[in-house]
Amino acid sequence: MSIASDDPSPALPVPRGLVFAASGWIAASWIIAIGVQPPLQPSSAVYTPAARMLLASMVIGGLVAWPLFRLSATRNRRPIASAMLDLATLVALLQIVVWPLRLVTSWPADRTLLLDLHGVAWLATIAGLLASTVARDGGARVWAMILIVLWLLLPPALAITLGLSGDLAKMSPLFEVWTIASDGPAEIAPGDWRRVAIEFAVAAAIWCVAIGTATGGEESADSVA
Repeated sequence: MSIASDDPSPALPVPRGLVFAASGWIAASWIIAIGVQPPLQPSSAVYTPAARMLLASMVIGGLVAWPLFRLSATRNRRPIASAMLDLATLVALLQIVVWPLRLVTSWPADRTLLLDLHGVAWLATIAGLLASTVARDGGARVWAMILIVLWLLLPPALAITLGLSGDLAKMSPLFEVWTIASDGPAEIAPGDWRRVAIEFAVAAAIWCVAIGTATGGEESADSVA
């Protein structure tokens, strides 16, 4: 006679592949943006454009390469836990990159914090999308990837093509990070903080849907059993 185990599921291992890939992406972005040799006259005017390019590359890595990697893998039986672990890993790496940039740029603490919070909100949004998608079939995964690409490219394309407000273009993380990193020591506008709050609210809503979907799926499986 077999007895069902009441032990909880084992803890997920550290995503070493993700850590290695993300670290390699950061290193390659640093080399491309800043180079191996320091400039002849190091200054914030020299390093700020390179730092801006580095952050733009990190946006592409975190919002395109990471979900593409996860959505191309096999179905994940623990999507919520896996997405949370991925999110914690990438947020930790983000801190290691963003805050030291203050040493070589003219960004004050509040601008660096703004860049950091935007990055966390965007990563949380992608993690929530992955949590609600990686357990589904290929069609849902394809549509999720299409939505991510449209999120990056469509707002600035519409703003430029139709001559609309620049606020529309700032809905794109790629355009937003480029804009914030270009303003140097300028004072942060109140609207910039409101956009971060909205992004966190959107990420929270996506996570609520993902958790609700996962819970509903488990209840359905239990009822069938």
